[in-house]
Amino acid sequence: MKKEIHCPSKKMNKLRTAAAAAAVLWCLTRTSSTFETDWFARLSSWFVPLLTYEQQYGRQEAGYASDYQVPDWYYEEQAERPVNSDTAMETAEGGGKAAGEVVQAAALSNSEVGTTFTRKQLKKKSFLLSKIFAVDSNTSMTKEELSLENLLDRDLSVEGLTGEADGSRPYKILIYHTHGSESFADSRPGEKEDTIIGVGSYLAKLLEEKYGIAVYHDETAYDVIDGALDRSKAYENAYSSVSRILQENPGIEVVIDLHRDGVDEETHLVTEVDGKPTAKIMFLNGVSRSNMNGEIDYLKNPNKLTNLAFSFQMYLKGKEYYGDYVRKIYVRSLRYNLHLLPRTTLIEAGAQNNTLEEEKNAMEPLADILYKVLSKEE
Repeated sequence: MKKEIHCPSKKMNKLRTAAAAAAVLWCLTRTSSTFETDWFARLSSWFVPLLTYEQQYGRQEAGYASDYQVPDWYYEEQAERPVNSDTAMETAEGGGKAAGEVVQAAALSNSEVGTTFTRKQLKKKSFLLSKIFAVDSNTSMTKEELSLENLLDRDLSVEGLTGEADGSRPYKILIYHTHGSESFADSRPGEKEDTIIGVGSYLAKLLEEKYGIAVYHDETAYDVIDGALDRSKAYENAYSSVSRILQENPGIEVVIDLHRDGVDEETHLVTEVDGKPTAKIMFLNGVSRSNMNGEIDYLKNPNKLTNLAFSFQMYLKGKEYYGDYVRKIYVRSLRYNLHLLPRTTLIEAGAQNNTLEEEKNAMEPLADILYKVLSKEE
């Protein structure tokens, strides 16, 4: 008796073919990146990811957009989170509390409760990544970058930081604005003083008049080309000009790229400092690393570790003296011209729906934090 052999039916073959086609279609549409709108670009990105990295993540000069929407998991407090959000911070950060609770300091003169941390807490990677840093999903932080010896023990004080305002002292701090056109809820159209540049002018004034630090304020709006908003080359344009300023003023040891954030309209990044409504601030760092491709060689930053230490020490001072005025340090994959000098920082002051008054009020504690870190004043 012959053994009966069962062959797949035509119907089964059709089902398998349809399933295979659906799988291919899903693969080709699995990302919403605008550069991968055709199947050839999609396919090539799988096999040669480095060729398409720049298209996917952007060049470092244009990689940061002022209207970037901060992920919902980033918001540190319920009051900061958009009202339509149903994502809890503890869940997004990995669940539960990090080992060791924060130590609450005594009430401060500004009626806020400051927060300090023990060295034991700060040595734990889990604590740093849940309480202090918010790392974008595109990147990661290394053991060296998270080491307390780098973040906390590095001396960032500046020799000869202050001096008499007689016009002869060298500049010590440079303030500039890659996205100088950024404005606020009550800004008057076309008025530079109502943009982030005007806020930077107030910060420069505070540093000079209250703390005796000579400041060079570059008022160029690098995101405006021929009178029109154009952010495609803002970082590239800023780098060229700021590099020249640094060459002409070798005494400058601190560089601040001052921005404002872009958040959901329901979110209001405000707190109270010395009885005044004050926009919250955020330090942003780029580590030149992609989870997809590892270290980004064309975005080398020899000053990355000091950049991180600078943000970290300012964050700790901000928490200690001004409570929730400072938000978590946001870490992204690109560079943002932070390689200019070791003490270079990108600061987001408030967002588009803060008022100009809230923004300028935010410069007062920021100037104090800068002075405390750069002068090593306790």
